[in-house]
Amino acid sequence: MWKAYLVFASLTVLSCAAAASDFVLPEAWQGEAQDSTITISYSDLDFVLDSAVLMSGPPSRKKSKASSATVSTRLKNNYNTLTTNAGNRIMFEEFKKKPEMAAVVSKIRASLESVPAEIPLNSLSKKEQIAFWLNLYNVVVIDEINKIYPKKDLEDFVTGKDGLLTRKLVNAGGVQLSLNDIQYGVLQQKYPDDVLVIYGLYQGYIGSPSIRKYAYTGANLNRSLQFNANDFINTNRGTYPNGKTFRVAGFYQRNASYFPDFATDLRSHLREYLREDEIPLLDEAQTLVADINDWTVTDIYGTSRNYGGGAATNDAALLGAFAQGETMAGSEEVANLELMASTVQAKSVTYGRFSADQVQKLKELKFNHENRGGVVTVTDLTEAEAAKKTESGQNNDKSGQ
Repeated sequence: MWKAYLVFASLTVLSCAAAASDFVLPEAWQGEAQDSTITISYSDLDFVLDSAVLMSGPPSRKKSKASSATVSTRLKNNYNTLTTNAGNRIMFEEFKKKPEMAAVVSKIRASLESVPAEIPLNSLSKKEQIAFWLNLYNVVVIDEINKIYPKKDLEDFVTGKDGLLTRKLVNAGGVQLSLNDIQYGVLQQKYPDDVLVIYGLYQGYIGSPSIRKYAYTGANLNRSLQFNANDFINTNRGTYPNGKTFRVAGFYQRNASYFPDFATDLRSHLREYLREDEIPLLDEAQTLVADINDWTVTDIYGTSRNYGGGAATNDAALLGAFAQGETMAGSEEVANLELMASTVQAKSVTYGRFSADQVQKLKELKFNHENRGGVVTVTDLTEAEAAKKTESGQNNDKSGQ
C-alpha cells in the first residue's frame, strides 16, 4: 500500500487563497437561481477566440527535440523539451502587429465588466454564473498580456507580489477585484467542491490550463471543463510518471486550497482523468513531486527566435503543427476587423449580451433588487411570466365584480 507523500519543488508561498479570503461577496452575487432561463451571449468573444486560438491536438507525452544552433551561429533557443509542445496557443503576435485587434479584446473586457451592473448575478443559474466569471477572468488575462507582449517568461508577471493575479485589475459592476478575488473570493467561496473550475482559468503560460476556441456557457460548462482537465492531466505540463515518483504541475501546488489533504486528494482527483494505462504508475508511486513548471507565454512563434536566418530546426515543436505566416489558421477571420468591431459594439450597448425578450425582465429584476434591500425573489423567468398572468387574471376578476 502506497503512502501519501508530497514534495514541493519550490518554496512558493501558498498564500493566494488566503490573500482573497477576506473578500466579501456583494449581496447581489450571493446564491443562484437554480431554474433560471437567463443566458448571457458571448458571440463577440466566440469570434475572437475562434479566430485567435490554435488547438494543440490530442493530449500527448511526446517530448520536443532539444534546440540546436543553426549554420553560422552558436546561438539557440532555450525551452523546456518536456512541455513546450503542450497546450493551446493564442496569436499574441497578431495582436501586437495590429493594435486595433488588441483594442477589440479591451472592449470585450469592458463589456463583460459591466454585466454585474446590468443584472443581479444571483438571478442566473450556477453554471451561467461560473461561465461568466471564467470568461471575464480569461479576457482580462489576454488583455493584460497584450500590454506586455512579447515578454516570454511570465512567472514574475503572473505570480509577483504586485503581479497579474493580485492586482485589482477588474471593475465588475463597480466592485474592484483581483483575479485571485474572482477565483478564491467568488468561485471557490461559492462553489468549494467544484475543483474542475481551476481548469477554466487560463493564466497565459504553458503550465496553466488551456484557453478554449470558444467562450464558456452554462450549456457547455461541464463538458468544456472536463475536456480541459483531461488535456492538462494527460500532457507533460500537468503530470509525468517518473518511476517511484509521480511528477505533477506546480499549478496544483498553487491551487492547494482545492485539495485539503493534498497528496491524497490530488491522487484521487488525477485518477479520474489520467489515461488508464498510467493509473498503476500513479498508484505505485511513493511520492508526488510538484516540480513541473513552464512559464513561457502561450504564443505561436513570436518569442522563438530563428538565429542565423535559418528556419526553425525543431521538427517536433508546436510550429510544425500549423501553417505559418499569413496563411496561419484563423488569419482570415482575425483580419476581418470591421466585422469583429461591429460585433463587439453590439455587445457594448446596455444589456447587449441578452436577447430582446429578456431585457425587459432584466430591468424588472434590477428594479426589484434595488427596491427590496438586495433580495431577488424571481428564480425562473417562465415562472415569473406565469405569475404575472395569474395576477393579471385575478385583477380582471376583481374589476368585473
